[in-house]
Amino acid sequence: MSLKDKFSEEGLVAQQEVEDLRAALVRAQRDLRRAKAKTDALVEATLQAASDAVLGNYPPQVPKKAKRASKGSSEAAIWHLTDWQGAKLTPSYNSEVMWERVRRFVEKAEKITHMQSHPVNDCYILFGGDMIEGLFNFPTQPFEIDATLFEQFVNVANLMVETVTRALEIYQSVTVVAEWGNHGRLGSKRDAVPRSDNADRMTYELARQILLSSGAKNLHWEDSGEDIQRVEIGNYRALLIHGDEIGRNGFASTNTITNHVNRWRSGSYPWHFRDVYVGHYHTHYQSSLADGAGAIYGTGSTESDNRYASVGLASSAVPSQRLHFIDPEEGRVTAQYQIWLDH
Repeated sequence: MSLKDKFSEEGLVAQQEVEDLRAALVRAQRDLRRAKAKTDALVEATLQAASDAVLGNYPPQVPKKAKRASKGSSEAAIWHLTDWQGAKLTPSYNSEVMWERVRRFVEKAEKITHMQSHPVNDCYILFGGDMIEGLFNFPTQPFEIDATLFEQFVNVANLMVETVTRALEIYQSVTVVAEWGNHGRLGSKRDAVPRSDNADRMTYELARQILLSSGAKNLHWEDSGEDIQRVEIGNYRALLIHGDEIGRNGFASTNTITNHVNRWRSGSYPWHFRDVYVGHYHTHYQSSLADGAGAIYGTGSTESDNRYASVGLASSAVPSQRLHFIDPEEGRVTAQYQIWLDH
């Protein structure tokens, strides 16, 4: 073979390689466009599904009720609603039961409010955390729920929207203070996820945005990235915590919690407060603070038949939530109720 023929043949090979590379590039670009189109479609479908889920469960508007006039200075109501554990599945608890029990609380709270001898114009709803069951707290958790994390997010947010909407029909104004719990944690405790990236907080934000976009009037609800929430009603000041902040691994005795809070009040927490509202333990209790005036108010859960609590902690409780009435001028609780929810 002559040198000329050899170069000619090598040139043909090189040209073929270029054409092959060009064809491969065209195929890659075509596949990339298809993949991007598919991804965009999936994202759009996911967003549409979230929108449809919210709209499909959007609570009906409740007819306005006339506010009952009464004599005396006005007080405020506190609804401490905590540990709904939305989507938890036990022999006597599931998402449907959660809805029934929260609605039962609202009905009873309304009746008790109208029984007061003084006007109650304002309501403060304290969402205390663990409103959803989550998926990352223990290995068998995915087998003890009746809804995925996405469904929990939408379903519980809709229940919050209905609850706040009902409160707005009972009282002249509603303020929501929301604290997240350990069941809203994303990933394991060792995962590098900021504490404020919490599914409870995301659920609160969805409910808040729905209410704001619907034009809810006389509603005050701000998102907070703090670990501890502050409650201020006139001269009354309190803290809202979930309860896992104190003690090792998120569990502590009543005495340990009381001693810890007393140290907060001695100056280690930079805000003066009278009382503390706690969930997490699914039990209704009250513990006096060192000054004899303030108290720690533990609130129950809507859940029942918690196998972990009954077997591991030898603890059980009847489903309940807490209702208080506050004198804003005196800065103290004037009446308190444990609202039973099992019937």
